[in-house]
Amino acid sequence: MVNVLIDGLKERISNAIKINQSIGIILPAANYPDLIQALFERISSNPEEAWVYVTVTKPCENIINQFDFLKDVKNIKFVDCISRAAGINKANDNCIFVESPTMLEKIGLEIINVFKEVDEKVKKYLVIDSLTNLIIYNDPDIVTEFFYHIINRTRTRNIHTISLAIEEEELDKYLTRLIYLNDKILKVRDSFI
Repeated sequence: MVNVLIDGLKERISNAIKINQSIGIILPAANYPDLIQALFERISSNPEEAWVYVTVTKPCENIINQFDFLKDVKNIKFVDCISRAAGINKANDNCIFVESPTMLEKIGLEIINVFKEVDEKVKKYLVIDSLTNLIIYNDPDIVTEFFYHIINRTRTRNIHTISLAIEEEELDKYLTRLIYLNDKILKVRDSFI
């Protein structure tokens, strides 16, 4: 059942991001590991693309250790907003470290700086993991302003964006406002997409 869900997620994400400039994915916390696996499998199977993965959920080292195949993947760069705030100071060539998830302007600059180094002809993708955690660390109105800014900057540079939102009852009103800035919304439920 898990493989069917992961394959279904990969297919839906691949199809949606080809057609739309930005997609938002709303999911229950229980489906988060499957979605992340589907995303990383999608990334690793398309080495001709360039990906920036902003992690506000886990340190990039934990992600790379969880998905061992990422150690050999060259088309992804992480913007890690958690490690330094948690006191983790290990270096990693595939990670750019931001001191705190509250430094939204720095996060935005790092995203754009990575993409400036990528050839114009290469398809570019940005993943924000997750809007939910950005709201936990920041004022929701500031996160909304940040997300508007990121969405508009990526659109003008032909960068496709995938933003994740973990369903949290107390944050729903903020997440709804944010996630619907995307061109397409995918809702993941416990056993289907």
